[in-house]
Amino acid sequence: MLSLRFRLILNNLLPLLLVLPVVGLLLVYLLETQGIVATVARDLTRQAVLVADAAGLQTEIWVDPKSAQAFLARVSPRLSARVMLLDTGGRLLVSSDIADNGAIGTILYAEQYDPIQNPEFDIRYDQSTVKDVVVPVVRSDGLLLGFVRLANPLSSINERSLQLRQVMFWVVGLGLLLGVLLGWGLANDISRQLRTASQAVTGLATGQTLYELDESKSPSEISQLYRAFNTLVLRLKNLEENRKRLLANLVHEIGRPLGSLLSAVQALSGGAHRNQALRVDLLEGMAGELHRLNNLVGDLANLHDQLSGTLMLSREPTAVSDWLQKITETYKEEALSKRLIWDCVIPSGLPELSLDADRLALAVQNLISNAIRYTPSGGKVCIHTEIRDRDLIIEVLDSGPGIPKDEQTKIFDPFTRGSTARRFSQGLGLGLTIAREMVEAHGGIISIDSLPGKGSIFRVEIPINIA
Repeated sequence: MLSLRFRLILNNLLPLLLVLPVVGLLLVYLLETQGIVATVARDLTRQAVLVADAAGLQTEIWVDPKSAQAFLARVSPRLSARVMLLDTGGRLLVSSDIADNGAIGTILYAEQYDPIQNPEFDIRYDQSTVKDVVVPVVRSDGLLLGFVRLANPLSSINERSLQLRQVMFWVVGLGLLLGVLLGWGLANDISRQLRTASQAVTGLATGQTLYELDESKSPSEISQLYRAFNTLVLRLKNLEENRKRLLANLVHEIGRPLGSLLSAVQALSGGAHRNQALRVDLLEGMAGELHRLNNLVGDLANLHDQLSGTLMLSREPTAVSDWLQKITETYKEEALSKRLIWDCVIPSGLPELSLDADRLALAVQNLISNAIRYTPSGGKVCIHTEIRDRDLIIEVLDSGPGIPKDEQTKIFDPFTRGSTARRFSQGLGLGLTIAREMVEAHGGIISIDSLPGKGSIFRVEIPINIA
């Protein structure tokens, strides 16, 4: 009773099992008893009474078989039933059906006629179906001349009706059986699909191998459930892949500067501090590695704020021109030291906007840093800023290797590097992720336009009407 399969079968078939057979039998009963039987009895009685009245006026037919036969020859064509004349003892005198000639003289009605106790006519039934009607023929002085018997012309049809009823029961039974089989099949299919989903969810909860479910051969409701599960599986796979990337990147990004710091400490401990120039180089190298570790911690902190939903902006009125000048000046010397062409266009009349200057600066810095990092020596890095359609537009262009089309939608995902960027092992692959989150937190969008070998253009669009 608790299985979904049984309840689905019962739910579909219970109305058929209870209602249809009862209604069918009731209709058959009412049709036979109230309709056909009553109509046949009434018609046969009317015809029998008319024949009896006519036969009572012709007394010779009760003593002369030829006269009786002639009488039936005149009367029977106008009747639908088979007509018989019986004597006072109930013996067959003559019949309108020549097949009854062999039964002449046979007693067909053994009842004793009593004008006081017996009714004027007798209706015989056979299995709730009118078989015949017998009407006494009485002369005007009260003398019984005989009986008129009318046989039901539908008696053969009644027999066929019984056969038809049996066929109907077989058909109904087979229909119910077919309904049970179909209902069981459908319920079993639904139960199997739900069981598959339950097993998949259980496997997901217990840490078993993740796999996707086939949505193509299921009902729409089950397909929607499978689709939701597959989406969850895909997200978990992405999270697992990102976790592995994070661990691998952390091992690399933390291990390399720590190794450099350990080597510098060992060198200083071994007497390198006595050499002024060497000591300065070692300390500068250590400071650079510590700065790199600090940036790494900052990236992880920003990622944590993004994933935990605690990224809060502290907006303040910001002079965009001065703000961008300070950011770009930091990277100008780095680009020139790499022998890159530096082109920075920042109009002086940019409006004052309500921004979280530190957060949004992370986005711009990451874009400029990537452009310098991936542009080979002799290339060009450009920063263009303008107001367009009530948006602040910041474009960072480079002449680097470019990014293939199929990778452009993935590079903003955490820990993801493009095929070209994999040759440069620095960083966790979080720069573009953080840039996108900071821009979108300000109500803006970040996009890319790039072709392999043609460089890239990263475009930031910030609405200027933000509060």
